[in-house]
Amino acid sequence: MKGIGKICLLISLFLISPVVSGADDTGKVLLDGTTVYITSGDSYTLYQKYIISVKSVRDDGSIWLQLTINDEAVKSDIVAIGDYFIYNKTNITIFSARVNNVYAGSSEEGLVTLSPVYQYKDPDLPAPVMTEKVPDNNMRTDNENPPAGIYTPMEPLVWLMGIILIVILFYILRKLW
Repeated sequence: MKGIGKICLLISLFLISPVVSGADDTGKVLLDGTTVYITSGDSYTLYQKYIISVKSVRDDGSIWLQLTINDEAVKSDIVAIGDYFIYNKTNITIFSARVNNVYAGSSEEGLVTLSPVYQYKDPDLPAPVMTEKVPDNNMRTDNENPPAGIYTPMEPLVWLMGIILIVILFYILRKLW
């Protein structure tokens, strides 16, 4: 009878551990359909230290986009209005953006609208610190600020539920012995 109790305890611990650890967060959405405005020559800071830059805008409306991390270009491409700029890393999409519109003036400078923009967690990098998105009444024109994230209040609840389940299992197994 003691052997069965120990086996039940081990099985229950294996079943609870993914719940407590938060399971696998590969494919976790960091940016979900956001609209980003970038002028040519400027950049926008994403999560996990990725940076999307508009290197130049041509007269025909084509845009040279570059995605970098730690000052190293991981993807660079020339895209047109309506095209997608997608970065995949080991069969996992990390960044996806559609060139929605281009506003070009008489000078070399242009404004590029990327929408929708999606960023997914890079499993090879540390998890980003997600903060609660708070509306900012002070509009800033520079895109140097990292995007606000989403606060996830469920993690402490998951930990609490896991601990309660473990205590209940120990209590039940002690009664069986």
